[in-house]
Amino acid sequence: MLSIQYLEDSATQRQLDRKQVINKLHAAAEYLPFTHLLIGWNVSPHLLEACRSEADSLGMRFVRWQPLLTSDKGFTPDPSWQVVGLSGNKLVGYHGMPEFTFACPNNPAMQEAVTTHLGNLVSQELYQGFFLDRIRFPSPSVDPINDLSCFCEYCHLKAAQHGLDLERIKLDLLSSKQEEKNCLSLVKSLLTGKADPERTDQSPTIEQFLEFRKKSIADFLGQVTYALGDRQLEISLDCFSPSLTHMVGQDLRMLSKHADWVKVMTYAHAMGPAGLPFELSCFLDYLTKSTNLSQEQSLSLLSQYMELPLPNNRVSLLHDGLSPLALEREVERGLESCSAPLLAGVELVELEGVTQLVTNQIKLDLFALKHAKPAGLAISWDLLYIPIDRLDMVRRFYIE
Repeated sequence: MLSIQYLEDSATQRQLDRKQVINKLHAAAEYLPFTHLLIGWNVSPHLLEACRSEADSLGMRFVRWQPLLTSDKGFTPDPSWQVVGLSGNKLVGYHGMPEFTFACPNNPAMQEAVTTHLGNLVSQELYQGFFLDRIRFPSPSVDPINDLSCFCEYCHLKAAQHGLDLERIKLDLLSSKQEEKNCLSLVKSLLTGKADPERTDQSPTIEQFLEFRKKSIADFLGQVTYALGDRQLEISLDCFSPSLTHMVGQDLRMLSKHADWVKVMTYAHAMGPAGLPFELSCFLDYLTKSTNLSQEQSLSLLSQYMELPLPNNRVSLLHDGLSPLALEREVERGLESCSAPLLAGVELVELEGVTQLVTNQIKLDLFALKHAKPAGLAISWDLLYIPIDRLDMVRRFYIE
C-alpha cells in the first residue's frame, strides 16, 4: 500500500487551476504506484471532480482526508463544545488555528453533528472512503498540566459512570506543580500511559484518567464508523507516532479495530504538531523550566521514558530530528499494537520552518522503514509541497 495526501486547505491550494493540480498528481504517479489518494477537506468542487477522475484513471482509491474533532471549514464545531482544561478554560489550538482547536468526543451535540456531517459527505457519492484525522485530544506537551483535557461536564458524567472522579484527578494534577519529582512523574505518565511506580505518594488515578481518555476516543470513533458501516466505505486512521499516543488519548489496539488500515505519524524531522522533534522539544522546554535538570539530563530521561534513542542536545533534536534507528523502532512498536495493516507516515514536504530534510537522511530513513516492514508508506503530508525527486528516492530506496 502506498498513499499520498493532497490539497490540504491552504491559500496556495485555492489559487491552483485544474491543469496544475492534475499535472502534479500525474507526475507523482509516474514515479510511484500509489494505491490511495487522500484528498483534502476544503477543495473546490471542480478540482475534486478532476482529482477523482484522475485517481480513477490511475487506479487509486479516492479517499477524503477528514478531521473529526476539529473544523474542516465546511463544518465548524460550536465553541461551547471545545475541550476544557484543568482550570475550567476552553483550550485553543496550536497558533489559535480552528483546524487544531478540538471539541470534546464525549459531548453528545458534537457526536450528533459529526455523524450528520459525515452522512452529508457520503451522500455526495464522490468518495470511496474516509481517512479520519484529528481523532484525539489536543497534545499537552507544551504545558502538561494546564493543557491536559478534558474536564467538561460530559467528561465528568462519563467518568463517573466508570467510577472515576475527575475532581480527584484535578487535585492530583495540581499537586504536580509543587515539586520537581511530580513534574517528572507527570511527563513519564503521559509518555508511558502508566502511573510512576517510583512515586509512592501518587495514586493510580492519572493512569485511570489516561485510560478513560483512550476509551472516550475509541467510543467516539466507534460511533462514527458504525454510522458509516453499511456504506461499504474504506475507513483509515491518522494516528500519532506510537510513543506519543498515550498523551493524546489514542490506543492503537482499540482504534485499529474500527479501521481497514492505520497510518502512524512517524515524523522524525517535522517541527509541527505531531512531529516527534516538535512534541519532544515542547516537553524538553517544560522540564527545563519546571525542574533543575539540564537539557541533556531532560533528554536522557525522555529517552528512557520512550525507550528510544534521542539526540543528546536540543540543537540536534531540532536540526537533525530522530535517528533512523528510532524511526524503525517506532514503526515496529506500531506494528505490535495494530490489528489492521499499518502504514508508516514519512514526511517529504518542503516547508520553511517545518522541515529541513537532506538527501542522505531521507535515504537512511527509507532503509529503516523498509527494514521495519510496515504494510506500506503514507507519503506526507501534501503532495503540493513535495519535490518530485523525493518520490524518486522512495522508489529507489524503499520500493526497489
